[in-house]
Amino acid sequence: MKYDVITFGSAILDAFVTSPDFRILNSHRSLTGRFLAVPYGTKTEVTDLTFASGGGGTNTAVGFSRLGLKTAVVSRLGWDFAGKFIRDDLKKEKVDLDFLCQFEGEATDWSIILLGSDGNRTAMVWRGNTRLERSLINFKLINSFWFYITSLEGNLDLLEDLVTFARENHIKVALNPGAKELQEKSRLLEIANLVEVFIVNQEEASKLLNYCSREEAFELLCSKTDCPLLVVTNGENGIEARVNKEKLILPSFKVKMINQLGAGDGFGCGLVGGLARGMKPKEALRLGLANGASVVGKIGAKTGLLKEAEITFWLK
Repeated sequence: MKYDVITFGSAILDAFVTSPDFRILNSHRSLTGRFLAVPYGTKTEVTDLTFASGGGGTNTAVGFSRLGLKTAVVSRLGWDFAGKFIRDDLKKEKVDLDFLCQFEGEATDWSIILLGSDGNRTAMVWRGNTRLERSLINFKLINSFWFYITSLEGNLDLLEDLVTFARENHIKVALNPGAKELQEKSRLLEIANLVEVFIVNQEEASKLLNYCSREEAFELLCSKTDCPLLVVTNGENGIEARVNKEKLILPSFKVKMINQLGAGDGFGCGLVGGLARGMKPKEALRLGLANGASVVGKIGAKTGLLKEAEITFWLK
C-alpha cells in the first residue's frame, strides 16, 4: 500500500489545565523573561481540565488525514491508559495504525500543560521508554510519496536512515527537528541539505546557528543549507521562507490565541499537506499559516486542525 504521507515522531497524552490563580510574572531569572506562577502552599482551583492526544508524530498524522490525505504514523507508545487513548483518537481520525509501535509494559509519554491567560503555556513533560529505534520499523513495508519527520528524541542515526531510504526510493522528506536533534548542529545541517522541506522556529534557528541573534537567524540559515523549501516560523509574526532561491515574508492569520501548543505541527502539516495536494509552494505556505492559526484558537494540539472542506474558506 502506498500512502500520501507517513509521519514519524512522538505520541503524548496532554492534560490542559487552566486556573484563575495562574499569574504571569516578569523576571530576568527566567530563561524566557517570564514565570507562570501559582501560590505556594495553598489549594488552587482548576476551572478547566482537558485531555487530548498530542506529540509531533500523531498531531501531524491527524492534520494530514483531515486534509484528505492517506496517512500512516510511526510512533512508540504503551498499552496503558494514555496509549489506548491516543490509539482510539488516531483511529477516529482515520489514520492508519499498521506502523504504530505499541508494547505491553511500556509507559506512554504524558505532559501537563498549564495555560496562561495570554494563550501561552508552560509544559511539564514526562517521557517513558518511547524513543523510536530502527529495529522497530519494517522498511520493506513503508511506501509513501512523503515522509514527515518530527522529533526523534535525538536519534540522529534513525533520522539519517530514514532520509537515506527516502532518497533511494524517491520519497520526498519534510523535517521539523526537535530539541535533541538541534543539539547536534553540524550533523543536522548536513541532513537538512538532503530533504525537500526544513522547518524550524526562530528560537530553534538561533540555537542551531550557535545562538546568533533571532533577527539574523533566517539569513544565516539560508547560507548554511541548500534545502529547496526552508522555513523559519515566528509565531504571530508570520514566517520567513526561501522557495528555491526566492525569499518570502508572509504574515500570520490574526486570531485570538487560546492555546499555543501544536501551532508548529499545524503549520508543518498544512504546508506539506498543501504540497502533497498539488498546491504551489506559496499557496501551501498560506495553508500552513491558516492551519497553525486555527490550532491556536482552540484547546488541544489537534482540535483546531483544518478539515479538507475548510481549506477554501481559510485561504479566501
